[in-house]
Amino acid sequence: MGARFGILRSVLLRIAVVAITACGQPTDPGDATVTGPEAPVQGPELEVRADPGLEELARSVTDNLEVWASMPGIPDSVLAGRRVVIWFARDLSTLDSVGLGRSEPWVAGVADPARRRLALRVSGSQRNFDRLLAVYRHEAAHVALHAATGGNVPRWMHEGYAQMASGTWDWREGWRLQFTLMRGGQSILSDLDRRFRSGIEPQTAYILSYTAVDALRSLGGDRGLEALFASLRDGDRFDAALRRVYGITADQFERRWRERVLDRYGWLYLLSRTGFVWLAVTFLIIGLGIARIRHDRRRLSEMRERERREAAALELTNVDDPPSAS
Repeated sequence: MGARFGILRSVLLRIAVVAITACGQPTDPGDATVTGPEAPVQGPELEVRADPGLEELARSVTDNLEVWASMPGIPDSVLAGRRVVIWFARDLSTLDSVGLGRSEPWVAGVADPARRRLALRVSGSQRNFDRLLAVYRHEAAHVALHAATGGNVPRWMHEGYAQMASGTWDWREGWRLQFTLMRGGQSILSDLDRRFRSGIEPQTAYILSYTAVDALRSLGGDRGLEALFASLRDGDRFDAALRRVYGITADQFERRWRERVLDRYGWLYLLSRTGFVWLAVTFLIIGLGIARIRHDRRRLSEMRERERREAAALELTNVDDPPSAS
């Protein structure tokens, strides 16, 4: 207990919660007056805005200092003294004017990492305090990762890292991993960003992204992640950063990642946790999963073929006509 209190006390000195203002209609963050302690802080300065009636809840959530502490592979100094704006809204679509609006009811939070802004939806079951903290941590991780890498990071790593930092992995979704990784002859990592862009089974994409980032962390711990993020911040592409930090190629990493997932979340692992009662449900899900994967494979194949044709057409337009014979 004493160690935990010491951690919270040290984090308290690094984080300033600047203000909580009612925001029936969002205002431009640049118009807000930022006030806080004159002493320098080592963490971000939080400017919190809430819909009327949500001020106390917003204060309770943002007072939880562990949200910003101990991001894997990201030093606290990355966001030291930088302002982060947080909205608490009943309806995220009301934030359209500031570029954070989302109308889908299943979206619990959204982040604009480049501008260090995030928003949480507070309605219905999402008023659950622990749930809000998890969503808050997830979106905060997006902001921290962007700062640590300079934004030079693939979408799958962004989503996987945010899931890892927020602890939202659910082993009950492990069956999706089995079917997806059973596919052969193509790179799963290269398909992940396509899945996010096209909306092809996004839940599977999130889970795959989490396990990929978890596999990266297993290679060198938090210090390895910190070195990888620094390499990306220096402008290296993902493959070059892997070779620079871990001495392996992207293809070698993907093979290790597949083996790790299949070994860690194999069928015996899943069945030992579902129990006999859920065995029938498991087989039903398996059947549906096979049908879904076949459908997704066709769509991904079409996307790859379309991208190949577009790249080939672009190369043709860039080739100069050969000189005519004299």
